[in-house]
Amino acid sequence: MKKHIVKIYPFYSELDALVRITPARILAYLIVFAAIEMQAVWIEPKLGTFYYGFILVILLHHYLFAGSDPNRKKLLLLTAIPMLRLMSMAMPVGLVEPLYRYPMVGIPIFLAVAMILKETALPWSQLGLQLPPIQRAEQTWENILIALSGIPLGIMGYYFADPIPLVTTLNWAEIFASLLVVILYVALLEEIVFRGLLLHALVHTFGILGVFFSSIIYTVLFSSYYSIQGIILMGVASLLYGWHVNESGSILAATISHTLMVAGMIIIWPIVF
Repeated sequence: MKKHIVKIYPFYSELDALVRITPARILAYLIVFAAIEMQAVWIEPKLGTFYYGFILVILLHHYLFAGSDPNRKKLLLLTAIPMLRLMSMAMPVGLVEPLYRYPMVGIPIFLAVAMILKETALPWSQLGLQLPPIQRAEQTWENILIALSGIPLGIMGYYFADPIPLVTTLNWAEIFASLLVVILYVALLEEIVFRGLLLHALVHTFGILGVFFSSIIYTVLFSSYYSIQGIILMGVASLLYGWHVNESGSILAATISHTLMVAGMIIIWPIVF
Protein backbone atom coordinates (compact mmCIF):
# COMPACT_ATOMS: atom_id res chain seq x y z
CA MET A 1 0.00 0.00 0.00
CA LYS A 2 1.47 3.29 -1.12
CA LYS A 3 1.66 6.08 1.34
CA HIS A 4 0.96 9.61 0.19
CA ILE A 5 3.27 12.07 1.83
CA VAL A 6 2.00 15.63 2.04
CA LYS A 7 4.74 18.19 1.99
CA ILE A 8 4.06 20.95 4.48
CA TYR A 9 5.59 24.35 3.77
CA PRO A 10 6.36 26.80 6.54
CA PHE A 11 3.92 29.67 6.97
CA TYR A 12 6.44 32.30 5.99
CA SER A 13 6.96 30.70 2.58
CA GLU A 14 3.45 31.90 1.65
CA LEU A 15 4.65 35.47 2.13
CA ASP A 16 7.12 35.32 -0.76
CA ALA A 17 4.65 36.48 -3.39
CA LEU A 18 3.13 39.05 -1.07
CA VAL A 19 6.39 40.76 -0.13
CA ARG A 20 8.14 40.47 -3.47
CA ILE A 21 9.61 43.85 -4.37
CA THR A 22 8.42 44.96 -7.79
CA PRO A 23 8.50 48.30 -9.64
CA ALA A 24 4.75 48.61 -9.11
CA ARG A 25 5.16 48.34 -5.33
CA ILE A 26 8.05 50.82 -5.30
CA LEU A 27 5.83 53.21 -7.27
CA ALA A 28 3.01 52.62 -4.79
CA TYR A 29 5.28 53.74 -1.94
CA LEU A 30 6.12 56.92 -3.87
CA ILE A 31 2.44 57.65 -4.41
CA VAL A 32 1.82 57.16 -0.69
CA PHE A 33 4.64 59.61 0.14
CA ALA A 34 3.10 62.21 -2.17
CA ALA A 35 -0.39 61.64 -0.78
CA ILE A 36 0.79 61.99 2.82
CA GLU A 37 2.64 65.20 2.02
CA MET A 38 -0.32 66.76 0.23
CA GLN A 39 -2.58 65.78 3.12
CA ALA A 40 -0.17 67.26 5.65
CA VAL A 41 0.15 70.54 3.74
CA TRP A 42 -3.40 71.15 2.60
CA ILE A 43 -5.68 69.26 5.02
CA GLU A 44 -4.37 68.37 8.50
CA PRO A 45 -0.65 68.87 9.27
CA LYS A 46 -0.72 66.95 12.56
CA LEU A 47 -1.86 63.76 10.85
CA GLY A 48 1.21 63.86 8.61
CA THR A 49 3.41 62.71 11.49
CA PHE A 50 1.15 59.72 12.13
CA TYR A 51 0.95 58.71 8.47
CA TYR A 52 4.70 59.02 7.91
CA GLY A 53 5.35 56.98 11.04
CA PHE A 54 2.89 54.34 9.84
CA ILE A 55 4.43 54.04 6.37
CA LEU A 56 7.92 53.92 7.92
CA VAL A 57 6.88 50.92 10.02
CA ILE A 58 5.43 49.24 6.93
CA LEU A 59 8.62 49.83 4.95
CA LEU A 60 10.81 48.39 7.71
CA HIS A 61 8.60 45.31 8.11
CA HIS A 62 8.53 44.84 4.34
CA TYR A 63 12.33 44.98 4.38
CA LEU A 64 12.52 42.35 7.12
CA PHE A 65 10.03 39.97 5.50
CA ALA A 66 11.68 40.27 2.08
CA GLY A 67 14.86 38.69 3.38
CA SER A 68 15.58 36.67 0.25
CA ASP A 69 14.65 39.35 -2.28
CA PRO A 70 17.73 40.85 -3.98
CA ASN A 71 15.94 44.20 -4.22
CA ARG A 72 15.19 44.54 -0.52
CA LYS A 73 17.89 47.21 -0.09
CA LYS A 74 15.73 49.60 -2.08
CA LEU A 75 13.15 49.60 0.70
CA LEU A 76 15.75 50.68 3.23
CA LEU A 77 16.86 53.50 0.93
CA LEU A 78 13.25 54.68 0.67
CA THR A 79 12.94 54.95 4.46
CA ALA A 80 15.07 58.12 4.37
CA ILE A 81 12.08 60.08 3.02
CA PRO A 82 9.57 59.38 5.84
CA MET A 83 12.35 59.73 8.42
CA LEU A 84 13.29 63.14 7.04
CA ARG A 85 9.69 64.33 7.14
CA LEU A 86 9.07 62.81 10.56
CA MET A 87 12.01 64.71 12.02
CA SER A 88 10.97 67.99 10.42
CA MET A 89 7.38 67.60 11.62
CA ALA A 90 7.98 66.16 15.08
CA MET A 91 10.89 68.33 16.20
CA PRO A 92 9.77 71.48 18.09
CA VAL A 93 11.57 73.69 15.58
CA GLY A 94 9.12 76.51 16.11
CA LEU A 95 10.51 77.06 19.61
CA VAL A 96 14.07 77.85 18.48
CA GLU A 97 15.75 80.38 16.23
CA PRO A 98 15.72 79.56 12.49
CA LEU A 99 19.49 78.96 12.49
CA TYR A 100 19.16 76.03 14.92
CA ARG A 101 16.19 74.38 13.23
CA TYR A 102 18.25 72.79 10.48
CA PRO A 103 20.75 70.99 12.79
CA MET A 104 17.87 69.74 14.97
CA VAL A 105 16.48 67.90 11.96
CA GLY A 106 19.72 67.26 10.10
CA ILE A 107 21.83 65.57 12.77
CA PRO A 108 19.36 62.67 13.38
CA ILE A 109 18.95 62.23 9.62
CA PHE A 110 22.70 62.05 9.09
CA LEU A 111 22.84 59.33 11.76
CA ALA A 112 19.97 57.48 10.07
CA VAL A 113 21.69 57.73 6.67
CA ALA A 114 24.89 56.33 8.20
CA MET A 115 22.93 53.36 9.57
CA ILE A 116 21.24 52.80 6.20
CA LEU A 117 24.60 52.82 4.40
CA LYS A 118 26.05 50.39 6.92
CA GLU A 119 23.10 48.02 6.62
CA THR A 120 22.89 48.07 2.82
CA ALA A 121 26.69 47.98 2.36
CA LEU A 122 26.37 50.04 -0.80
CA PRO A 123 29.58 51.63 -2.07
CA TRP A 124 29.62 55.38 -1.57
CA SER A 125 30.35 55.80 -5.27
CA GLN A 126 26.92 54.38 -6.14
CA LEU A 127 25.32 57.15 -4.10
CA GLY A 128 27.27 59.91 -5.83
CA LEU A 129 29.70 60.43 -2.95
CA GLN A 130 32.73 60.76 -5.18
CA LEU A 131 34.47 63.28 -7.42
CA PRO A 132 32.98 63.46 -10.91
CA PRO A 133 35.03 61.55 -13.49
CA ILE A 134 36.47 64.06 -15.98
CA GLN A 135 37.53 62.59 -19.33
CA ARG A 136 36.65 65.43 -21.70
CA ALA A 137 36.71 69.22 -21.51
CA GLU A 138 32.93 69.25 -21.98
CA GLN A 139 32.49 67.38 -18.70
CA THR A 140 34.51 70.02 -16.87
CA TRP A 141 32.33 72.82 -18.22
CA GLU A 142 29.18 70.83 -17.48
CA ASN A 143 30.13 70.51 -13.81
CA ILE A 144 31.08 74.19 -13.59
CA LEU A 145 27.83 75.34 -15.19
CA ILE A 146 25.73 73.07 -12.96
CA ALA A 147 27.55 74.38 -9.88
CA LEU A 148 27.09 78.05 -10.89
CA SER A 149 23.42 77.53 -11.75
CA GLY A 150 22.72 77.96 -8.04
CA ILE A 151 23.26 81.73 -8.34
CA PRO A 152 20.32 82.50 -10.68
CA LEU A 153 18.24 79.80 -8.98
CA GLY A 154 18.87 81.51 -5.64
CA ILE A 155 17.78 84.91 -6.97
CA MET A 156 14.58 83.45 -8.41
CA GLY A 157 13.96 81.48 -5.21
CA TYR A 158 14.33 84.61 -3.09
CA TYR A 159 11.60 86.38 -5.05
CA PHE A 160 9.29 83.44 -5.75
CA ALA A 161 9.50 81.18 -2.67
CA ASP A 162 9.46 83.89 0.05
CA PRO A 163 11.77 81.91 2.41
CA ILE A 164 12.52 82.76 6.04
CA PRO A 165 15.95 84.50 6.07
CA LEU A 166 18.66 83.27 8.44
CA VAL A 167 20.53 86.58 8.38
CA THR A 168 19.09 90.07 7.99
CA THR A 169 22.09 92.21 8.94
CA LEU A 170 25.74 92.26 7.88
CA ASN A 171 27.12 90.23 10.79
CA TRP A 172 30.04 88.10 9.61
CA ALA A 173 29.85 85.63 12.50
CA GLU A 174 26.16 84.96 11.78
CA ILE A 175 26.83 84.75 8.04
CA PHE A 176 29.63 82.19 8.52
CA ALA A 177 27.52 80.07 10.91
CA SER A 178 24.54 80.25 8.56
CA LEU A 179 26.66 79.22 5.56
CA LEU A 180 27.98 76.23 7.50
CA VAL A 181 24.44 75.20 8.41
CA VAL A 182 23.27 75.54 4.80
CA ILE A 183 26.18 73.49 3.44
CA LEU A 184 25.84 70.62 5.93
CA TYR A 185 22.18 70.40 6.88
CA VAL A 186 20.46 71.63 3.72
CA ALA A 187 22.53 71.18 0.56
CA LEU A 188 24.67 68.16 1.44
CA LEU A 189 21.98 66.38 3.43
CA GLU A 190 19.27 66.81 0.79
CA GLU A 191 21.59 65.79 -2.02
CA ILE A 192 22.59 62.62 -0.16
CA VAL A 193 18.96 61.74 0.58
CA PHE A 194 17.33 62.70 -2.73
CA ARG A 195 20.11 62.46 -5.34
CA GLY A 196 21.93 59.73 -3.45
CA LEU A 197 19.66 57.23 -1.69
CA LEU A 198 16.36 57.93 -3.45
CA LEU A 199 17.77 58.42 -6.95
CA HIS A 200 19.87 55.25 -6.66
CA ALA A 201 16.82 53.18 -5.71
CA LEU A 202 14.56 54.64 -8.40
CA VAL A 203 17.04 54.59 -11.31
CA HIS A 204 17.82 50.95 -10.58
CA THR A 205 14.08 50.26 -10.57
CA PHE A 206 12.71 52.43 -13.40
CA GLY A 207 15.77 53.41 -15.42
CA ILE A 208 15.89 57.03 -16.60
CA LEU A 209 12.28 57.49 -15.39
CA GLY A 210 13.72 57.24 -11.88
CA VAL A 211 15.16 60.74 -12.32
CA PHE A 212 11.68 62.05 -13.10
CA PHE A 213 10.04 60.21 -10.19
CA SER A 214 12.66 61.39 -7.69
CA SER A 215 12.16 64.98 -8.88
CA ILE A 216 8.41 64.69 -8.37
CA ILE A 217 8.86 63.51 -4.79
CA TYR A 218 11.34 66.30 -4.05
CA THR A 219 8.98 68.88 -5.56
CA VAL A 220 5.98 67.61 -3.61
CA LEU A 221 7.93 67.95 -0.37
CA PHE A 222 8.30 71.67 -1.15
CA SER A 223 4.58 72.19 -1.68
CA SER A 224 4.51 73.80 1.78
CA TYR A 225 5.85 76.96 0.12
CA TYR A 226 2.27 77.78 -0.89
CA SER A 227 3.80 79.41 -3.98
CA ILE A 228 3.31 77.90 -7.41
CA GLN A 229 6.40 79.71 -8.68
CA GLY A 230 8.50 78.42 -5.77
CA ILE A 231 7.28 74.85 -6.27
CA ILE A 232 8.02 74.98 -10.00
CA LEU A 233 11.48 76.41 -9.30
CA MET A 234 12.31 73.56 -6.89
CA GLY A 235 10.99 71.05 -9.40
CA VAL A 236 13.21 72.43 -12.17
CA ALA A 237 16.25 72.49 -9.85
CA SER A 238 15.57 68.92 -8.73
CA LEU A 239 15.23 67.68 -12.31
CA LEU A 240 18.46 69.45 -13.27
CA TYR A 241 20.36 68.00 -10.31
CA GLY A 242 18.92 64.52 -10.80
CA TRP A 243 19.82 64.44 -14.49
CA HIS A 244 23.37 65.62 -13.80
CA VAL A 245 23.99 63.21 -10.92
CA ASN A 246 22.66 60.30 -12.98
CA GLU A 247 24.97 61.27 -15.85
CA SER A 248 28.11 62.10 -13.84
CA GLY A 249 27.75 59.73 -10.89
CA SER A 250 28.68 62.52 -8.47
CA ILE A 251 26.66 64.89 -6.27
CA LEU A 252 29.50 67.42 -5.99
CA ALA A 253 28.33 69.98 -8.57
CA ALA A 254 24.70 69.58 -7.47
CA THR A 255 25.69 70.15 -3.85
CA ILE A 256 27.60 73.33 -4.74
CA SER A 257 24.67 74.60 -6.79
CA HIS A 258 22.25 73.71 -4.02
CA THR A 259 24.44 75.57 -1.52
CA LEU A 260 24.57 78.70 -3.71
CA MET A 261 20.81 78.55 -4.31
CA VAL A 262 19.77 78.18 -0.67
CA ALA A 263 22.47 80.52 0.65
CA GLY A 264 21.30 83.14 -1.82
CA MET A 265 17.66 82.67 -0.82
CA ILE A 266 18.05 82.86 2.95
CA ILE A 267 21.43 84.57 3.58
CA ILE A 268 22.86 86.67 0.77
CA TRP A 269 19.92 88.21 -1.10
CA PRO A 270 17.94 89.20 2.05
CA ILE A 271 20.96 91.34 3.02
CA VAL A 272 21.62 92.72 -0.47
CA PHE A 273 18.02 93.53 -1.32
